[in-house]
Amino acid sequence: MKRSLFVASALAASATPAFAQTPAPLTLRVSGTGADDVAPLLYAQKMGYYRAAGFETTYERSNSGAAAVAAIVGGALDIGKSSMGSLITARAHNVDVKLLAGGALFRNLNGKSEVLLLVAPDSPIRTGKDFNGKTISVPSLGDQNSMAIKAWVDAHGGDSKTLSLVEIPSSAAVAALGQGRVAAVVIVPPFGARGIAEGKAKMIAAPFGAIAPRFLETAFFTTGDYAAKHRDLMLRFGKITADAAAYCNGHPAEIADILSPFSGIPAAAILDAGMSYFATSVDPRDIQPLIDAMAKYGLIDKRFEAADFVFK
Repeated sequence: MKRSLFVASALAASATPAFAQTPAPLTLRVSGTGADDVAPLLYAQKMGYYRAAGFETTYERSNSGAAAVAAIVGGALDIGKSSMGSLITARAHNVDVKLLAGGALFRNLNGKSEVLLLVAPDSPIRTGKDFNGKTISVPSLGDQNSMAIKAWVDAHGGDSKTLSLVEIPSSAAVAALGQGRVAAVVIVPPFGARGIAEGKAKMIAAPFGAIAPRFLETAFFTTGDYAAKHRDLMLRFGKITADAAAYCNGHPAEIADILSPFSGIPAAAILDAGMSYFATSVDPRDIQPLIDAMAKYGLIDKRFEAADFVFK
């Protein structure tokens, strides 16, 4: 209790007098997928850190990162959580999005807490070549999950140009696999490990390592216009979310208890699967490798500097 009060006081103190004097909406409406990278926001909500800094947050689930981008750009909501691939694609098409806080950070640990490539338990698929001509589901078309499976197939003897990718939310991907609608799924935690634990899927690879050894997977964002009009508020949101991410990384059991009612997965299963590592900053050096790889695979027309869309 004493520690919680101390942390709450410290985070509340991050709102300087200048911040406190800035008019802010009563509630920030946030949207994103049901992946575990929402944990820092859920933790900060539970502990009252946003409220202590002068505002509230709500969270509305979206089917994909691309859907969250559309909602934020369209003005239906204030802040989104999306895959970096969707955000990079938006930025490459001159959509003015600004990154406020990191989500999941890929560090190539090759563990069960990563994005996984799964097939049915009785599938004969083993190598990249076996995937040629197959239909594979990804959480969102055109993002880093799409690129990861292409890069992995190419690196393991297959031809990514023959793949057919379809968009299915990770929460429904294992069911689609069981129904024979797809030959494989690229799936985010904790849904992949749950499918394996239940005997409904088996792991072929953790494909993100085919992109780079480290990169930012997801991020919280808003539009440049909204960020400019509510600068202090966005700084507060980013700082609190980053501080909460640092706490989440060090307290997996506590965070699993918070994620369980949100995801519908027992806390013990979440711990067994392992959670994402949560980014405590938005570092352009963790974004540039993904931009460069997306340009290489033709998902965007050309590379650009990552620092261009980090909110400061």
